[in-house]
Amino acid sequence: MSSTLDIRVEGMTCAHCARSVEKTLTELPGITAASADFASGNVRLTLGENPPSFEVMTPKVAKAGYHLLPPDVAARTDAADAANAAARNHLIMLLLGVVLTAPVLAMDWLHLHGAVYDWLAVALSVTLQATVGLVFYKGAIANIRSRMLGMDVLVSIGMASGLIYGVLLVVFDWPLPAGLTRHVFFEAATLLVVFLRLGKFVEAKARGNALSALRSLLRLSPESARVRRGGPDHPGGVQTIAASEVQVGEICLVSPGGRVPVDGEIISGAGDMDESMLTGESVPVARGQGDTVRAGTISTNGALEIRATAVGSGTALAHIVRLVEEAQRSKAPIQRLADRISNWFVPIVVLTALGAGIGWGLSGAGAARAITHSIAVLVIACPCALGIAVPAAVMIGSGAALRRGVLVKNGAALERIAKARIFAFDKTGTLTQGKPQVAKVMLAQGATQEQMDSALAIASQGSRHPFARALNNQFRVLSSESGVDGSANSELRAQNSELSVRGFETPGKGLIAIAGERTILFGSAGLMAEQEAAIPADLQSQAQAARDAGHSVSFVAEETRVLGAVAFTDALRAETAEVVAALRAAGGRVVLLSGDHAAAVARVASALGITEVHAALSPAEKLARIDELRQQGVTAMVGDGINDAPALARADIGVAIGGGSDVAKETGDLVLMNGSLRDLPLAMDLGRRSLRAIRQNLFFSLVYNAVGIPLAAGALVFAGVFLPPSFAALSMVFSDLSVALNSARLAAELRKAGK
Repeated sequence: MSSTLDIRVEGMTCAHCARSVEKTLTELPGITAASADFASGNVRLTLGENPPSFEVMTPKVAKAGYHLLPPDVAARTDAADAANAAARNHLIMLLLGVVLTAPVLAMDWLHLHGAVYDWLAVALSVTLQATVGLVFYKGAIANIRSRMLGMDVLVSIGMASGLIYGVLLVVFDWPLPAGLTRHVFFEAATLLVVFLRLGKFVEAKARGNALSALRSLLRLSPESARVRRGGPDHPGGVQTIAASEVQVGEICLVSPGGRVPVDGEIISGAGDMDESMLTGESVPVARGQGDTVRAGTISTNGALEIRATAVGSGTALAHIVRLVEEAQRSKAPIQRLADRISNWFVPIVVLTALGAGIGWGLSGAGAARAITHSIAVLVIACPCALGIAVPAAVMIGSGAALRRGVLVKNGAALERIAKARIFAFDKTGTLTQGKPQVAKVMLAQGATQEQMDSALAIASQGSRHPFARALNNQFRVLSSESGVDGSANSELRAQNSELSVRGFETPGKGLIAIAGERTILFGSAGLMAEQEAAIPADLQSQAQAARDAGHSVSFVAEETRVLGAVAFTDALRAETAEVVAALRAAGGRVVLLSGDHAAAVARVASALGITEVHAALSPAEKLARIDELRQQGVTAMVGDGINDAPALARADIGVAIGGGSDVAKETGDLVLMNGSLRDLPLAMDLGRRSLRAIRQNLFFSLVYNAVGIPLAAGALVFAGVFLPPSFAALSMVFSDLSVALNSARLAAELRKAGK
């Protein structure tokens, strides 16, 4: 019977590294499958019978160039800190590379030649490759040990070939074609190292940001918990312990405003729970005895006693963390395209170089000529342009997007948003504004609008509850809808503000506000019943109709007389209908996925004309829906809440709304920083333009190799066409230049489009 095991491996920096680790581990008896995530360093193993021990796996992983952390060390190691430390190291090496490369370039540009300058170029190039370039040589050795030819192998061969040929020119004074200098070889070697080290820095920085988001998600759960435990040293039987030490079945105490440390059942007390981190619903939900609460949620106004039913890794919050990690592991970013090409490109180039050398050697042309052709092939094939083809377009496209308020988190985002045809939207905070607003005021029979307005004016000042804030913010709207003019409303407010309004919240039920001799009730039907305020039948009918329409309803009473009710709604964003219509017009399919109740979701869907609707979804159910949609086409998930994070990570392209949760913004591939959905069609346009430039750059970076490699190998020597290593290096520079010019064209195009 198979089982799974998660381990931590250090040293993985790219998708190729992950494949190398997977291949290394699956070669061990007892491991049937391995899934490595280079971003977090985690590897999930599927174990068969007689799985290998940690002591057996460690040297095998080390031989491949990576380090397997012992379980106790892995538990204490913060992956985000490790990634950020790696980013700092890459930045230091990048700056060192710039310092060492600048004199080499300057000597060539100023035509400084002679023994002193030549030996200085040798010294600088050797120093650079022994420091800044060392990581690539280590990667190449690991690739070879794993019997996998990746980009590091070709990069290392090209770097070393250019350096070796340059050294031979200086040491043995090899002749050069007229008009060329030997520094061109040192340029190729040094510039290539600097460009690649820049890529390493960007990758490590992105990993650190993503992992920091997961760490912040875990910190939503409090580190300590107050638990009812007896003992002589704890009068009252309450102890404060680490949340991880709470046992299932123990009683935890949560104060008003406190976070719940465990999943559990309320056995005493009641409160309005802020559960937006799990459901995405901005309105607090009333919870009382017998109800279930989740770790990380907040009791906004009630003291609770909770019996723990799940702790630590068993909580719903921990489950969301695992969902995000697994969703991230399943991605294959576009910037790894160059590595995939290299799986074929590297062995072909190496075999061509060897074939050219052997062929010329056997032809009797001499060892020098054979070596010259081999090095020429390797130098012209050195994938500098291939390495910058995607990043150049990505950096320009992402820079243009950033200037327009769209943050691009990775290169894959630009490609996938351009190809997306299915758009799955969260409701609360994404299609809607994410905060309650007054939708309708209903009067009980016999009550006047003036009585209702006066009561609402008092209730709106008696609490910081979201419904009370909605009354406070929209009091003028209420008055205008009821026919009360603005001046009268201002006088009414002034009269009530002169009174000292005291608010007493009844957790989970509502508010009792006292102003002078007046007592105003504002809340649920339960509060009305508790205070013996009977709700008239006609008002009950109106309230039920409002609920059926997807609204939340609070009743208003003075003493025991019910005056009416207020329906609250989460209004649509102003631009939502426009954006949904634009997506449909472009051939997109719009789907609504929400954790909110069916009536509220149906109201939003009806207003926008969305027919594919799924309501009351848990984070895991959202994830399952995303998986289904991905089988039908490239899927974009648009959301703003923590509960959306797994779906954002699993979707082909995750689009997070600015102003939403930090975790959603870090998990998303794109962040609409202005918080406007209008930037989604903009991101699609930028993605299409950038994708077109990426394809052109890849073409330019490869066409020189397709033409130049045969020439460098000497295929047309018989026709008098010969490409020596120096010209091969120059050809590589032209390849870089074509990519740079095309990227500059993209920048100009995007600037023009942004005007």
